[in-house]
Amino acid sequence: MMKKIQINYSQLLFLYAYLRLVDLSLDRNRWTTWNELQDYFKNIISPNLVSQYLINNFHLPETDFKNFNFIPKEKSLLNRLKPIVFNTFSLKQDDILYCCKILSDFDEVLRSDLRKYHVGVEKIRIDIAQYYSRFLGRLILWKDLNRLMKIEHFWQSEKIDISKLEEFIPKDFPRNKIQ
Repeated sequence: MMKKIQINYSQLLFLYAYLRLVDLSLDRNRWTTWNELQDYFKNIISPNLVSQYLINNFHLPETDFKNFNFIPKEKSLLNRLKPIVFNTFSLKQDDILYCCKILSDFDEVLRSDLRKYHVGVEKIRIDIAQYYSRFLGRLILWKDLNRLMKIEHFWQSEKIDISKLEEFIPKDFPRNKIQ
């Protein structure tokens, strides 16, 4: 039996917002230079810091993310209704480890000397998008989705109303390490 981990709602919102920010930023990067994206992320919480937060907060086992092969399964309708009815949010340990893996993959490519967007980066973007939309998104309450859809990101239009990532950072996130 896979270990279930309780995640509080503020952590869930933060994770969704952060992953959406990464997805949208990578999407926009197709039309700019890689250096511009790297510069943008110098002022954003690093993917490695988010991964470490998850590992430490949920007491996850040490894992070699390069060789971690797991694909989260979408929740059934009954399991998607449980959080709404009982106001508790749980994820399987491997589901959170998978999130750490995609964050690790993004961190590695972000720190690389890549010159331009390529198919490997697109695969990471798709993995991130599928995880937050198909998996985490099904746990998010409708009332919060509008704010999450407006999350700030790289190369965004200055004409749109945005939600800042800071609005979603949980109280237990290590503040002294936020850039």
